[in-house]
Amino acid sequence: MKLYEAMKDMADNEWLDISEIKRDEPLHIGRITKELLKGEILEREVVKHLSEVDTERGYNIYRFYVEARKKEI
Repeated sequence: MKLYEAMKDMADNEWLDISEIKRDEPLHIGRITKELLKGEILEREVVKHLSEVDTERGYNIYRFYVEARKKEI
């Protein structure tokens, strides 16, 4: 499933934490709200998806691990 498909039902103000799976170690890309996320990353395949509820601060964080960027030749 592509990242844009995985997050289509989320509200625009939800926080996403995105990491790229590269070999055995994830490479953290960053945190951003759904409404601000743009570009080629939306077309990457989701390898793993987790969600975390922070009841103390009152928001959710959706963690996505996506495929590594393809090298251009």
